[in-house]
This record gives sequence, structure tokens and C-alpha cells, in this order.
Amino acid sequence: MTPGPDLVMITNLVLNGSLRVATAAALGMIAAGAVQAGLGAAGLAALLAASPGLFAAFRWAGAVVLLGWAVLALRRATGRTDAGAGAPAPAPAPPPRATVAVPAHATGQPPAGPPPPGRGAGNAGPSVRQAFGQGLLCTGSNPKVGIFLMAFLPQFVPAGMAPEIGVPVLAACYLALGLLWLLTWMRLVHRLAPHLRSPRVLRITDGLTAVVFGLFAVRLALGG
Repeated sequence: MTPGPDLVMITNLVLNGSLRVATAAALGMIAAGAVQAGLGAAGLAALLAASPGLFAAFRWAGAVVLLGWAVLALRRATGRTDAGAGAPAPAPAPPPRATVAVPAHATGQPPAGPPPPGRGAGNAGPSVRQAFGQGLLCTGSNPKVGIFLMAFLPQFVPAGMAPEIGVPVLAACYLALGLLWLLTWMRLVHRLAPHLRSPRVLRITDGLTAVVFGLFAVRLALGG
């Protein structure tokens, strides 16, 4: 539950997408954690811990994923411009021409409405399915998650309870607390979002996201 790539991704999705999209990513992260816990219980975590070469391959794959997201965030940051900053002066408006209003029902087209709040042209975020996949990949690409769960949770199995029962129960509690934390964080960011969605703040947020993903990619690749 400490700040890491998962929390950074959730924050970025709330600001650049929506609460629904961020929730899908959070569910993907928890699903990946559950899969890693299951594989760890099945012995994969012990296999990775005993096979430095295989573990290094998983680490490098995760580092590549994080580095790719860092590049995408950096491109978003450098592609944003402040509204009205450096924009050329508008050309003189042509003289008004007489037009005839055509009722919407006559054209067969629905009346045009305003765009959804907080989402402009060219700022379409990922879909719910894509966000779920991103969350799944963000947590699932880090092999340390399963190893941590299998090394951490058995210490807290109550006396007299079989480990094959106690560890899955503790893993479920851990993942439920993780989901609760992510949902709480999303709500907090969502409340602050109206004050954080200016082009300048979004550019800073994307830049910080790129830095964090890049640092975690290097750390994962080096085995830190």
C-alpha cells in the first residue's frame, strides 16, 4: 500500500480519464495480485526465488512495461500546451451570411449537445477494458508481488490453522484492504480533480508520472 506504480497509474487515470476507468484499473491490479498469490501458493514464487535467471527475466519484462508507460506519459506531458499560450491571432471573421435553420427532426440527426465535462477533443482516455488490462499488467509484471506475499503472509497465520487455509484467507484480506485503499485514494483525487485539470497541472502530473515509472523501471531492472 506504499506509493508505487499502481498508485501513480490510478492518479493519472482519474485526472486524464474518469473515476470509472480508474476503478477498472484498480480491479485489474487486485486481480493480478490474486493471480500472483495463487501462483505463489502453487510454488511459482519459490521457483522464481530459486532460479535467478528466470527471476531476472521477469524483472526485465516488468521494467520494459514500466519504461514504455514512462515514455507514453512523457509524450503526453511534452504534447500538452497551455490554453491560449502561443496561439496565433485569430483571422478576421467573414461577414455574416444569411442561413436557414433546419429542425433536427428534419435531418434525422440528434441535436448536438455539449461535450462531456472534463473531456475535450483529442483527450480520449483508455476504455474500461483497456484500463483493466493496464492495471492487470502493471501489477502482474512485477514478480516481487507474489514473492512478497508468500514470504510475508505465512508469518501471520494463526496458530492451529493449516497454512494452506490461512495463507489464502490472509491474501484475500490483504487484497481487499489494497482495493479499499485504492478506492479511497481515487475518491480523494476525484474531489480535487476540478482544481487539477488545467493544462499546466496535467502537464506536470504527466511529467511526474513519467519520472516515477522510469525510476521504478530502473529499480526493478537492477533488482532493487
